[in-house]
Amino acid sequence: MALADDVASLAAKGDTFFLVWAGCLVFFMQCGFAMLEAGTVRAKNTKNILIKNLLDACIGGIMWYLVGFGIAFGDDTDNGFLGSGTGGKAYAIHIEDWRSSYTAEGTDWAFWFFQFTFAAATATIISGGVAERCTLTGYVIYSIAFTSFIYPVVVHMVWDSEGYFSAFNSGTGAAAPVLGGVMDFAGSGVVHMTGGIAAFVGAIFLGPRIGRFSAEGKPMPMPGHSSVLQSLGVFILWLGWYGFNGGSTLAVFSSAYSRDLARVCVTTTLGAASAALTSVMIAHQFTHVWDVSAVGNGILAGLVSITANCVVIEPWAAIVIGMFGGAIYQGASKLVLKMKVDDPLDAFAVHGVCGAWGLVASGVFCRPEYSYNGLGSHGFVYPGAQPDLLGIQIVTFLIITIWVGVCSTVIFGSLRLAGILRVPAEVEEAGMDVSKHGGEAYDLSVPPAKA
Repeated sequence: MALADDVASLAAKGDTFFLVWAGCLVFFMQCGFAMLEAGTVRAKNTKNILIKNLLDACIGGIMWYLVGFGIAFGDDTDNGFLGSGTGGKAYAIHIEDWRSSYTAEGTDWAFWFFQFTFAAATATIISGGVAERCTLTGYVIYSIAFTSFIYPVVVHMVWDSEGYFSAFNSGTGAAAPVLGGVMDFAGSGVVHMTGGIAAFVGAIFLGPRIGRFSAEGKPMPMPGHSSVLQSLGVFILWLGWYGFNGGSTLAVFSSAYSRDLARVCVTTTLGAASAALTSVMIAHQFTHVWDVSAVGNGILAGLVSITANCVVIEPWAAIVIGMFGGAIYQGASKLVLKMKVDDPLDAFAVHGVCGAWGLVASGVFCRPEYSYNGLGSHGFVYPGAQPDLLGIQIVTFLIITIWVGVCSTVIFGSLRLAGILRVPAEVEEAGMDVSKHGGEAYDLSVPPAKA
């Protein structure tokens, strides 16, 4: 018995390290977002976008501790819509790890940390859609609402063991998940759709940047100031995604998930690569330019597309899903411009639309042996498929769209009515770095020549 206890303790310690390591990779994605967004905006708004990225992590940490985690994961008395706190200790996480009865070896703390990094990443997606004209006050208010309530509700419904649409919900009867639960392994829907839809709503309420569209409604070029920062940011995000998708196994030492962790890294790689190649080739057909941004956003589109299904598909399917993801991104980006919505980072096309495709792709390409749907449903490309899985994937996509869309409309609409959503025109034209942040991000002045 002592040997068995030692083995269990060692496995728990290993899982704690694994989750913290994966969480650090995901947290490093904040740096990737910061570099990507800084490079994509104009130089005069660099400090502004960076401070919003920094504040996302800070606000996300406090709000996820105080409220968000309890709503997302709660305890065993939750309903299917939202959590009811954490074990009678209000909503803030509270673990009495000093007691002799404590045997979790820190995995519970590590789980909070890992999920915090997801919440912070989701909030940062929004900053790309509202870049270069949103007030810092308005952005902070929305970030607080998003990480404390809007996002945690989605997490609870899809990932918690009592959620309405959770494949991890083992309840029966009225407590059973809808159609056996959705398979959104690492969050194409929970994270990326949620952030992308919020960014889209924010962009609509803010209106386009000054000069983004001509008087006739034609999109005008407004390129970012650094392809170097853009490319660096994409590579950092791609690296972090191995923690994002791979870490979502949540354990490898105390379970048989090491096989899945390794396969996830392969499918994640193939999805990103095939999407990037598809995206840049499509862009070249239209512009006759080999565009760096088309490659970078194509990589991200593939990563988003593969996030929901990375653990339930074969490598060939990852390539197909990525190809569709790259094409879908290009189409969605052009459609948003046709609608005269100004989304500087293509947050909606990359995260919102490709996130929806990732959900649907699970219902198409899920291999029967890998399915964790409660009814055992699998993708319809394999024999014997039933419509249940594709049905719950689509239902979840619709529910997330409605929930996030309505909540975002209320908040962004209220901020606009209050006059605290968009900066004045003169501030926007001068640049927010000079107007609000004490000066430009780059000192490009030439020192006087020595006599």
